[in-house]
Amino acid sequence: MSESEIASSGRVVSKEIADHGKGFERAFEKALEELDGEKYAGQKLEVKAYVTITPNPGGVSQYTVTLLPTG
Repeated sequence: MSESEIASSGRVVSKEIADHGKGFERAFEKALEELDGEKYAGQKLEVKAYVTITPNPGGVSQYTVTLLPTG
């Protein structure tokens, strides 16, 4: 498998949630909902979490969780 292959990804904007924990939780749920379970059955997937920060006054505008095959 290619190192750049993305198995699934979930994104949530800050307006959709009440706190940071919920942002990552919901983004992870979305990534799992979109995951092709048959294709990745029995594989270990790496989980990467990202935030997008807005300029002044600065704050998290988006939460992203990406699932990547480990090889």
